Amino acid sequence: MSDDAWSNLDKVDQKIIEILNNNARTPSKEIAAELKKSGHDVSDRTIRKRIERLEKSGIIKGYKAVLTDVSGINEYQIILMKLKPSKSLEAVKNSIKEFITKLDNYLLVANMEGEWNMVIIIQMDSAKTNTPQKIVEKFSEELIDYRINEIDIKDVNILNMSLLLL
Repeated sequence: MSDDAWSNLDKVDQKIIEILNNNARTPSKEIAAELKKSGHDVSDRTIRKRIERLEKSGIIKGYKAVLTDVSGINEYQIILMKLKPSKSLEAVKNSIKEFITKLDNYLLVANMEGEWNMVIIIQMDSAKTNTPQKIVEKFSEELIDYRINEIDIKDVNILNMSLLLL
């Protein structure tokens, strides 16, 4: 999929993606009706064609069941890491990333420029095993400083978040 595919999305495509993201089973007639409310007069046939184009371009990669959070935990923590400067800094970052991405409860791990080198966002686990502290302990030899804070994630723009995957 090319970057052009994302940049060529018009308001109708964006609204279709938003509706399907909320409920992938929404019939094309309902999508067309919703679009008419926002001033876009398109037929359900046009909606089906647009969805087909979005699938072929790789923007829509598939549909899946999204399960409710069985644990009921809606608490997240962010870890900011300041790493020791070294020739092997990239290898250290990759090691941390490999460790984090094996955790079931991670949401994001990213390199940063500036004062902090990495940011990690994780969902607190039901066992309250203090995952952030375990991460810090595991990589303590590589750290100059770190911060662990609880964060409140309420609204996420899924369309924009999907751009991270490009």
